[in-house]
Amino acid sequence: MKTIALTLALAAMATVGTAARAGDTGKLRPVFSCVLEDGSRATLKAESHGLEGDALFVQVGSKTERAFLDMPKSDFVGRIALSRCVGKTLVFALEYGTPYLKGVAIRQNPQTHAEERLYFAEKALPRWLYVGRKEMLVIIPNIGYETDKKYLVYRYVAGKGAPEDAMPADWLPVPKRDLIRMN
Repeated sequence: MKTIALTLALAAMATVGTAARAGDTGKLRPVFSCVLEDGSRATLKAESHGLEGDALFVQVGSKTERAFLDMPKSDFVGRIALSRCVGKTLVFALEYGTPYLKGVAIRQNPQTHAEERLYFAEKALPRWLYVGRKEMLVIIPNIGYETDKKYLVYRYVAGKGAPEDAMPADWLPVPKRDLIRMN
């Protein structure tokens, strides 16, 4: 009986300690940084929301803004599922409600030097990235069975932006040798 009471007391203290540390809202901590095409950095930062997880922000140069500019009225909080630098592109994803992931690929276009953001939201993490002069692709295996196709392809075209939804495909849209695999 004493063992159970002690276990419950320790669990309660651990929970209280976690909640107290979560009171540090407003403080951004760096999570991952990536060197972009021109040598500048894109840094993923997180703000703790306690047991709910983190809210994500991105700093490019001296400007820091919310990570998900495609949905400015939504406050995504969750667990960071991916943060990588791939092909001079910062790619990250947040698990904000099982099994959903919301992510972004941020790069500086090598030709136009403009910042480009490609947003994606699927049940799986991206498997490949393509970074060309005129477009950027994020390719995700279709494990959620949203369509009968094998892949979900998100495309950003320089000067035009990106459609909101992925394009389903049974084959990879560019030769596999031109894709960067994200492990």
